[in-house]
Amino acid sequence: MKALSHSLLLTGMVLAICCPNLRAQQSGEPPAFGLEQSLGLPSPSAAPKRSAQPGEKIADWQARLELARVLSYVQRYPEAISQYRQVLKEKPEHQQARLELAKVLFWAGRSEEALQAFQGIPRDELSPEARIDLADIYVSQKEYERAISLYREHLQNHPEDDRVRFKLAEVLSWRQKYEEALKHYRIILEHRPEDIQVRRKLSRVLIWNGEYDRAIEQLRRTLPDS
Repeated sequence: MKALSHSLLLTGMVLAICCPNLRAQQSGEPPAFGLEQSLGLPSPSAAPKRSAQPGEKIADWQARLELARVLSYVQRYPEAISQYRQVLKEKPEHQQARLELAKVLFWAGRSEEALQAFQGIPRDELSPEARIDLADIYVSQKEYERAISLYREHLQNHPEDDRVRFKLAEVLSWRQKYEEALKHYRIILEHRPEDIQVRRKLSRVLIWNGEYDRAIEQLRRTLPDS
């Protein structure tokens, strides 16, 4: 499973994490997929490719939407946001543009505006990925219970999604729901027993839960000389 790496807005602090997977590859560690990397929304994928149809005309709003996407790909977020808003002024019913605007607002660190943009989209029109994006924004706003609810809902339908399971375990630990957090960390380690960072996160929660002997055992397993 390929991990994601991004910067994020987390509990009121901006944590800069630079290329964690590259560092993991260089050190020989398996890449972790913690909230340090995955709380930030997934980076924009490459622009979709399709064959142009004969005689096809591209409307101004469509060109503007493509411009907004390209600007977001190169991290020119203020310009992208401006273009998305102009698209939505002309096409207020365009929910995909609204969703993309919410993501770019989040990447730009404007999480309150991102949340407002998400709230303009009917919940039943949100894809599973978009619901996780919304949960991530709730985390950035410290609305942890709402985030937990969305993560749990996702895992009921996608129990194999360890990336989201990790997010849930992290937030549960912050809410001092240690037993449930430990359960999710252990499930992840069943799938990724060599993931050192996940095991260290598990160890931290064991310490918080007063399970010192188990924490010692788990921490030793992450160190080459122990």
